[in-house]
Amino acid sequence: MKINRRSFVKKMGTYGTGLVAANAASIALSKKAKAAKEITTTFMKSGTYDLAAESIEKEFEKDTGIELEIVTSPWSVLNQNHIADLTTGTGEFDVMSGEFWIATVFNHMLPLDSYVKRDGYGSTIIDRLWEPGPSNFFGGKRIGVPHSADAYSIIYRKDIFDKYNIDPNWTTWKEYIYTANQLKKALKGQDIAPISFAWGAPDQAAAIFLGAYDGMMVNANGEYAINKGKAVSALNLMVETAEYGPSNAKALSIDESNAVFLDGKAATLICWPSFVRSSADKPSDSKVVGKWELGNWPGPGFPMVSAWNLFISKYSSDPDSAWKWITYHGDSERSKQFMEDFGIGSPHRTTYEDQVLLRKHG
Repeated sequence: MKINRRSFVKKMGTYGTGLVAANAASIALSKKAKAAKEITTTFMKSGTYDLAAESIEKEFEKDTGIELEIVTSPWSVLNQNHIADLTTGTGEFDVMSGEFWIATVFNHMLPLDSYVKRDGYGSTIIDRLWEPGPSNFFGGKRIGVPHSADAYSIIYRKDIFDKYNIDPNWTTWKEYIYTANQLKKALKGQDIAPISFAWGAPDQAAAIFLGAYDGMMVNANGEYAINKGKAVSALNLMVETAEYGPSNAKALSIDESNAVFLDGKAATLICWPSFVRSSADKPSDSKVVGKWELGNWPGPGFPMVSAWNLFISKYSSDPDSAWKWITYHGDSERSKQFMEDFGIGSPHRTTYEDQVLLRKHG
């Protein structure tokens, strides 16, 4: 396992002995560092984003001469690490993968406008994703560029729906619940739940609420303007969906919920498609290969969306190398390959215009 100076010092710093040896080794590594650039990047440990980055790590190092360290963590730990690093000005992470949930530390991110303009970066990215919101800005300046695109969806078992002649074309949550009730009756006595969802992950509950809520969130004055009656109705519907889940429904995490569907134990899955697409058609990971399809997202609300951005910490000692990693990782052809290999939604418009992909998956 390779170790760069930054990691070495960090790891040795956790021990109370061997400081002289650590200092000597650090000096030696410092001399090496002058001859080789190095950066550290973070990604969520998800079995998708992290694996995609790791798949091009050696290629990036060979092509650029920049030593890359990839640090992966679960979602909640990832955010805590970013916030701690930025608020203390440590500069451990040069490039960070995140979104609006770390908005409290956006003031510690490096503006990227000059890099974007110099390289003409972003011309192939979906227009809406390149705008403020999906792309993160602070003080009117761009601080993030999207490296993925995903939206909550419902995946269903086409074989089950065909067998029991059940219509999968729901358009509202009431219709979806009606469909779940049909499935419950049809699947009685079988170990297959009508719905699987990450009810046990509090941060995911908003997906159903946003889809079912038919009202304003904020008024023209920027003030909260929730319609109480409609909000309560959406919350009740959210609770109702759990009645159609497996026996441990309320404890399911994202990974556990997805696993229920991949194991053939659910007829529908409310999910982030990026975390399921690749595995669903791999015989080694799935019992539903060739049996699933993407269904409609019910209204009257809207789907919860995800557009992960890559940021550069303003405490990075080598922002130029950090930007090289962002553009290398975010190349349109690599993003297309990430979608094929890992199921990650590409932020590039050109991916969805690719005729080979359209013929293969259309």
